[in-house]
Amino acid sequence: MISLDRLKLLAKEQYEWAVETRRELHKYPETGFQEHKTREIIVGKLAEIGIDYKEENGWITAFIPGGKEGPVTGFRADFDGLPVTEPEGCVFRSQNEGWMHACGHDMHTAIMLAAGRMLNGIREEIPGGVKLMFQPAEETVGGAKPMTEGGVMENPHVDRVYGLHVMPRLFTGEVETRPGTLNASTDSVSIEVIGTSSHGAYPENGVDAIVAAANFVVAVQSLIARNVSPLESAVLTLGKIEGGRASNIICDRVKMTGTLRTANADLRRMLIRRIEEMAKGMSVSFGCEIRANVSEGYSALINDKKHAQRVLAIAKELFGEEKALIKDAPSMGGEDFSYFLDHAPGAFFHIGCSKGDTPGAPLHSELFHPDEEAMEIGILMEAALALDK
Repeated sequence: MISLDRLKLLAKEQYEWAVETRRELHKYPETGFQEHKTREIIVGKLAEIGIDYKEENGWITAFIPGGKEGPVTGFRADFDGLPVTEPEGCVFRSQNEGWMHACGHDMHTAIMLAAGRMLNGIREEIPGGVKLMFQPAEETVGGAKPMTEGGVMENPHVDRVYGLHVMPRLFTGEVETRPGTLNASTDSVSIEVIGTSSHGAYPENGVDAIVAAANFVVAVQSLIARNVSPLESAVLTLGKIEGGRASNIICDRVKMTGTLRTANADLRRMLIRRIEEMAKGMSVSFGCEIRANVSEGYSALINDKKHAQRVLAIAKELFGEEKALIKDAPSMGGEDFSYFLDHAPGAFFHIGCSKGDTPGAPLHSELFHPDEEAMEIGILMEAALALDK
């Protein structure tokens, strides 16, 4: 059994290599399933380390066999960038103008590569084995679903799975998770209101789609206010509306799109059903046709309670009780790590990446500039989770 002191020393030895890797990745942010240079860097690093890997359909998997009996531990790191223009001044600034690693995926990937490099050097100490899963397209279409449908959790079968995300509202050294729901489901809402056009001076000859749409927007907000317990978490936002041709024509068609975020599957089903019922009822009330369609996005990310507690226990042991934090409520942001949790128990957690007295710029901001020392925390957490039976 490796002592905590040795574990920390081994992680520290990976730090400079992790920084170098992260900075190389940071220069080449790419969009979902177009991460050609990113994949080239990743497989180059895996070959350098000496870990067997496989590329398929835009993602990469690698396996480190353990020297002891035990469960196979899986880790996931996302590696796509965002359509954000990075400001001048960074010595390793994005070379792909208009794109930036503004969500820390370069750090996630460098952390997992460095943890793999560390674990590969002590593979005789690993129970079972470690599977590294490098994921494209987290920010766009969601690479986790095709990955899991394509069998990345098998051959060998992953018995427990973990993922992490850098978090600028937390400080370097802090680790946060939550037993149960950590992230909401993310569904897309599309509403079409079909009325009848007529001259604006003679509204009785038409059916005004704008009036019906306006009433629908107001009424649908009551679904959250009056159908959801204040102790539950849900958000319904209609963020885009289009309709009308001229100021003196009764509008015959309005289109609206938005997002529905819910914290559990029962609430999700109920709200989808109520949106559809409200559309049908208001169609009758206004004498028009209101079509509602809710298309499935990411499922809610629900941590296995035992594994979330395991993350917290390891964080306490490594960094002290005050650094292991329990998030008080689910985030309404989406995270497609949920698909991995559909195939094996595990947990997703956050590591702080702000230095000083105040949190840094938020994720997805062009000003996001995480503290690279956070990578040593991530390396330690992944290594300790893999080694702990």
